[in-house]
Amino acid sequence: MVAIEEQKPLPTVRIEEGFAVIRVPLSEVHGLRVCLADCPCRATKSTATQDIRRRLSKALGLLQQKARL
Repeated sequence: MVAIEEQKPLPTVRIEEGFAVIRVPLSEVHGLRVCLADCPCRATKSTATQDIRRRLSKALGLLQQKARL
């Protein structure tokens, strides 16, 4: 017997009024925040990209809080 894997909704990306809009299923928001966490390695990192990851993670955290209400 072959197990049928449940299809997860795919993230989508589009442009709206000059903004990149990324749609991610709420069930995957936590995983995305984990991926955006600071890397513990000692390699040189761009301050600009660290700031983008931090702000995006913070916004996703606020979204998670709203979704729980």
